[in-house]
Amino acid sequence: MKKLLLLLFIFLLPATGFCQTYIPMPADSAVWRYRIYNVDFITQVLDNILFLNGTDTIANGNTYHKIISRSFNYTVPNDSIPPIVAAFANLSDQYYGAIRESSKQVFLLDGTGEDLLFDFNAGVGDSIPAYGGKDKVTGIHSIVLNGVYHKMYLTNDSTYFVIEGVGSNRGLIPQINDGENDVQFFCFTYGAVTYSPDTTIPCTTIYQIGHESVPGINSRSSEPEVFPNPANNILHIILPSGYDNAQLSLYDLLGRKITLPPSYGTERNLSANGLSPGIYLLRIVNGNSASVLKVEIK
Repeated sequence: MKKLLLLLFIFLLPATGFCQTYIPMPADSAVWRYRIYNVDFITQVLDNILFLNGTDTIANGNTYHKIISRSFNYTVPNDSIPPIVAAFANLSDQYYGAIRESSKQVFLLDGTGEDLLFDFNAGVGDSIPAYGGKDKVTGIHSIVLNGVYHKMYLTNDSTYFVIEGVGSNRGLIPQINDGENDVQFFCFTYGAVTYSPDTTIPCTTIYQIGHESVPGINSRSSEPEVFPNPANNILHIILPSGYDNAQLSLYDLLGRKITLPPSYGTERNLSANGLSPGIYLLRIVNGNSASVLKVEIK
């Protein structure tokens, strides 16, 4: 009996040794680098990064990690695509959207609502979101990044796969690359972890995170932003720096003013509870400047 138990233990030991700990998506400091270019009479090139700047927001009762977009835009002759080099941003930072992770599923919140980006519960034969709709998982392999094993989900599309704790080989937002040749994801970095779908492309820093590459431009957009839009429960409002005491007013399309509770600061939450579904105009007054945003309540 003892020999049987010993043989059983030896048989099971290798199987337990291959168990992998789940690697969640980063919550801050991660960077996904893209290049977007359009070849016409001239070539418009946008070297772009999406990064998590460590700030969170709450929408519809869920906590999301904000995604910021930073870009370097330039024009070159149409007979050449320039190499990827270090450069400083010449466009202001923009809020792109936000992500959250729950039960090994990653969701993206943007202006169109919340969508499932990645499902790391999937098994072979299951369908997962892809840049063109949905693909089926055909195999689950592993990839080693900085000495740590990450699960890699292969699909029936040989050009698309997903990596635990990274995203996909098309980046954090696969929909950015819709299959056309003018969008290229080339690098992910998070601390000491680096992943490049094409190792022939150097994973260079386009511009340093936190660096004010353009005088007077910081990590906050120069224009007021509202998300999600359309909204069900809460409108989250991000105001530019210096808008701490800005006054907010909400009107329906008949010009009737909706009473809002007092609020202060550059990040505010506006409850949509009690508002009828439809289009509203949000007026933002800060000193001598004023702007109006169209918002939709579902």
